[in-house]
Amino acid sequence: MTAEAAGVDPTRSLRATFKGIGTVVAPTSAVTALLYYFGWIRTSVQATQLGLDDSLLGYSTQDYLLRSMSSMLAPLVLGLVATLAALGFHTLVMAWARRQTPVGEDPPAEPAARRLLGRVTVGLAAAGLLSLALGVVGTRVKKPSHELYVASPVCVTVGIVLVVYAVHLYRRFFVIRDPAATTGPFEGFGVIVTSTIVMLLLLSMFWNVSHYALVKGRILAATVEAAVPRQPGVIVYSEKRLYLQAPVVETRLEPENAAYNYAYSGLKLLFHANGKYFLRPSDPSSSVNIVIPDGLDIRLELFKS
Repeated sequence: MTAEAAGVDPTRSLRATFKGIGTVVAPTSAVTALLYYFGWIRTSVQATQLGLDDSLLGYSTQDYLLRSMSSMLAPLVLGLVATLAALGFHTLVMAWARRQTPVGEDPPAEPAARRLLGRVTVGLAAAGLLSLALGVVGTRVKKPSHELYVASPVCVTVGIVLVVYAVHLYRRFFVIRDPAATTGPFEGFGVIVTSTIVMLLLLSMFWNVSHYALVKGRILAATVEAAVPRQPGVIVYSEKRLYLQAPVVETRLEPENAAYNYAYSGLKLLFHANGKYFLRPSDPSSSVNIVIPDGLDIRLELFKS
């Protein structure tokens, strides 16, 4: 008897998997967590590459989310497109299998159809194992390129999805079930397996995001450093002496009763965050970071270089 004739939904197991995902974490919460995680790692790596610490920036949760949007938009769109393509492929496979199913027989009954479906299942399993192997090998490279560093966890995730789907097809079309069998001690085993797969996929997603964020942070830090000569020039006026070292130029101002007694030139603005100005000497040979907090005893003049 066919699954349709018995009143069994052939997509029940797949829908159960998505229900499990929704039970563990809502889609909106997952996207928000991924964006925050990406923003935090990217900012931390970028700050480290610039010789700073991310705690100096004092970013809020909203700051991390906003700073991650531009960089994560393309990966999120690609991920959603890939998910829709996978669902479309699954729908086509199920529709084709139903068309090959004579009434009163388990699908697909025709030998040619079963051979074709068997080849598809084996091909998906082989592709998944190959993707897993490539991903694992890529993660063991000591000095990978940016592309390899990002692609390796993606290959592992794709491999997991392909192998799990191949197992699903095998169980759906090639495992003979006894209609008279009753539930045994492993009644909840399927739920445990589904939950484990869901958690594994979620962890792999965070792994992918962490690698992408690290690469993006390094690239952005290099971009910031390369753009220092084109950044606005800064002159810092201070009531008290700041003892900024060369190549910063210190000038004593006259008269003595002036509001500001010292001026410091030869500086470039990196950025402003958390009530602090992050400056660099305009001399490209220097990578010293100078942090000037906002205050009434400090005045900054910015000018176009």
